[in-house]
Amino acid sequence: MPASKAKALSGAELSELKGVRVLVVEDAWHVAKALKSALSEVGMDVAGPTSTLADAERLATEQKPEVALVDLNLKGEMAYGLIDWLHERGVRVIAMTGYSVLLGSTDKAAAILQKPFSGVELLTTLRRALG
Repeated sequence: MPASKAKALSGAELSELKGVRVLVVEDAWHVAKALKSALSEVGMDVAGPTSTLADAERLATEQKPEVALVDLNLKGEMAYGLIDWLHERGVRVIAMTGYSVLLGSTDKAAAILQKPFSGVELLTTLRRALG
C-alpha cells in the first residue's frame, strides 16, 4: 500500500493500529508480502505471513495476536475452522475472500473483507474490528 493511501486516514486513526499484534494468513505470496508491508508501515506488529492452517495455529499460540487477517481458501484448504479456533482464543478475525458467496459460516469473524480491497479499506476494517 503506498504511503499516500495510508494518509487517507488521519494520524490519530492510524495511531490506533500502532503496536497492535496482527497475524497474516494468506497463501498468495504477493498479497501476503503487500499486507505485511502495509501493516508494518503503520506500526503494527506482524506475525507471519503464513499460508497453512497448522502454521497459523502455531504462530497464534506463540505470538498471541489481537487480530488476524485470514484468507478463507488456503490452497484449497478452507479456513472456517481456523476462524472459530482463533475466535475461541479471543482473537478478532477479519476473513478475506474473493468469493461472492461463502460456503461456510463466518459468524465468528469480526468482519469480511472482499478481495480485491484497497489499503484504506484494509486499515478501516482493522480499526473497526479492534474498536
